[in-house]
Parts: sequence; C-alpha cells; structure tokens
Amino acid sequence: RFGKGVYCSATSSKSNDYSKNLSHSPWTALLLNSVVVGNPYNMYDNSPQQFHPPDGYDSIIGQPGRALNYDETIVYRNDAIRPVYLILYLTPRASSG
Repeated sequence: RFGKGVYCSATSSKSNDYSKNLSHSPWTALLLNSVVVGNPYNMYDNSPQQFHPPDGYDSIIGQPGRALNYDETIVYRNDAIRPVYLILYLTPRASSG
C-alpha cells in the first residue's frame, strides 16, 4: 500500500493476516516490535509508489477510514525497528466442513 518498507500494525489480527507458515506447524509466530516513528506523516489512501516518507518526515502512518480497514505504521529504515518479543500461538485448524 505504501511501497517497499517495514510494515507494522497495532492490530494483531492485521498482522496475523500477513503471517505465513511454511513448515506445517500448528504454531504461528508474530514479532512484537519497538518502532521509532519519529515525525510521522498520516496517509488515508494507498500510495504504492512511496519509497520513503515525504521530506521532513520519518515514517508513514496509514490511518483507517478510507482505503484502510486497520492501522499501519511503515518505516523505511531497518534501524527504526527492533523486535522485543516473539509471540507463538496455536493456529486454529480450518474446519473440514
């Protein structure tokens, strides 16, 4: 939605939607991160051509309401994010009907 960056959300279900389990394990892993947003720029619509925040800003906050259903925080520098906790939880199995 906002170009190539590191995406985070305070909404765990949003993060869960982007998790991938390639090992067929019953567990799903999410990282709880510390994110340095600095001076954030609020956006309400998609902007896939973004490669960095606008001049004078350090990050982008995707605000829900128009194009977004959930919050997103996007940083464009790897040193702006640090994992704090690894959260493991059982993935519900899909019902066979």
